[in-house]
This record gives sequence, structure tokens and C-alpha cells, in this order.
Amino acid sequence: MSSRGLKNGFTLVELLVVIAIIGILVGLLLPTVQSAREAARRMSCSNNIKQIALATQNFHDAHKQLPYATLDRQPRETTNTFATGFIQLLPFLESDAIARRWDHSQPRHSTVDSDGDGFTNAMLQQMKIPTYTCPAMSPPSGPLGGVENRGPSSYLFSAGTPDSQMYTYWMFYGLSAPPQFDGAVIPLHSTVTTPTSPNRRQTRLADLVDGTSNTFLLGETDFMPRGVPSIEMGGVWAYGFIGYSFGTTFHPFNRHNNTSTIYGAFRSQHPGGAHFAMNDGSVHFIAEQVDNTIYRALSTRAGGEAIQLP
Repeated sequence: MSSRGLKNGFTLVELLVVIAIIGILVGLLLPTVQSAREAARRMSCSNNIKQIALATQNFHDAHKQLPYATLDRQPRETTNTFATGFIQLLPFLESDAIARRWDHSQPRHSTVDSDGDGFTNAMLQQMKIPTYTCPAMSPPSGPLGGVENRGPSSYLFSAGTPDSQMYTYWMFYGLSAPPQFDGAVIPLHSTVTTPTSPNRRQTRLADLVDGTSNTFLLGETDFMPRGVPSIEMGGVWAYGFIGYSFGTTFHPFNRHNNTSTIYGAFRSQHPGGAHFAMNDGSVHFIAEQVDNTIYRALSTRAGGEAIQLP
């Protein structure tokens, strides 16, 4: 039999069938790939928040108290700099170049290179610390804090139930004093700046009478309170002010459709919820469908609520 009549290659119909099959396979595989990527991001984020929780426990072992969420003015300062607990935790973070170079003898935004290593706190505070950044979080849409260009954070200390803005702007709301923050890691006022403040002392684990396993230590946030990246209303690891380093359960959980200014709210870009660390060092993924009463109860240190983690 002669082979002259045999054809080599594909017909147009066969080529179209192959392309269609490839398209179907890609369509089937894409969700699996995306799911695997999100699983990896969630694992990395969970590990980050676990490392911060362990650093906080080590800080408590060393200082017999938890870090503050922010302190408006340090004893050695003449102006408000709003240093944060994330700065306090730097010595307890392993293998972090910024932690090794941060000068704790200088203010948060100091431009003095007192040890001659070529770095100042003002330079370091602009950098992103991997442990403080969730890989699922979209970066802010521009520089944070104007000329200071502060480094972002995906995590906020849990300060309780009051609106975080009341820490600084309580007078504008007609209050005679700031509200008492009832969470585990609270923002403090110095006696010089706010003599009437009830927020004077860093908390201790012994103050968490609701139990360390039932009290939020910190949780996630992002820069998308309105569904798109922004340069405000997210987290900043070196600067506290009105919720840049701490959050509360005052606002609804995990909302990305806000139309007003929302500071200090917990949310994430993981589908369906966000990670929280408890004060016993455990990490939980809290679903966005969590009952609001339970959600608020988990943020108080001594509310006396009978709750169980969802």
C-alpha cells in the first residue's frame, strides 16, 4: 500500500478541539491554583501573627507587663511622637535586620545615628517588616505619613471596644476625658498630655480575668476599607495616633464597603474572615459571620462574658 495519500499534521477541526480541551483544563486548574496560593498566604499570615504573639509573651516575661498599643509622649520627649508596641517588640523578633538596628534610646522619628551604623530610626520606620506584613494584603496606594513615609503593618493590637479615634479626639466629641480602653493592649496617655486619662498603665496577663485564651491580643487589618487600596485607614507599625497601631471591635468586622472614615477596624483580604492571636499565643481564623456580641466580648479583658471561640 502506498503512503503517498497519508497527510501529516492536524486539520483545523482537530486544532480547534485541542484548543478547546486546553481551555477547559485551564479553567478547571485555575481555581485550584488560586486556592493553593491563598492557602499559602493564610499559612504565612498565621505564622506572622504567631511570631508576634510569642514576642509579646517574651516581652511580658521580661517586663512583667504587656506592651502598650501606643504612647503619645515618652518621658524623655517634649512633643508627641506616638511610639508603638510594635517598636517595643523589635528586640524579641528573631533575625530581623530592623530590630538589630533600631535605637531605643532615640525617639521614633529621630534622625540621629548615635551608633554610627548608617541608619536612623527615621530611616528604619519607613521600611516594611516581613513579620508585620500579611502577604495577602494589597500595599497602600502611596506613601504613608507624608515626608515620614511610614512602613505599613497588617496587624493591630486589640485595645477593646471604644472607637479608636476617641484616644486622640475625645474632646471633639464632648467628652471630659478619654474613654477607658478595655482590651489587652491599650493606648496610653502621659500625665503631661492628658491628666484626666484613665489609660495610664500597661496591662498584665493577670489583668485578663476573662482568660488569656478568650481575649484578643491582635488581629489583621488592610488598606482597603472602601474596597480599593488607599493611603489611610490601615496599619503603621511605628506610629500609633488614632488606630494606626491598634484596633477595636467598635466597627463591624471585615467590612470593605465603608463610605465613611474608619480607623482601627479589623479586616483582611483573606476570603471570609481574618486571623486573630489570643493572649495565650494561639491563633484563630475568625469568620466574618461571627456574632457581633461574641466578637466584642472577645476584645475585652475583664468583661465577665461567658463565651466560646467560634
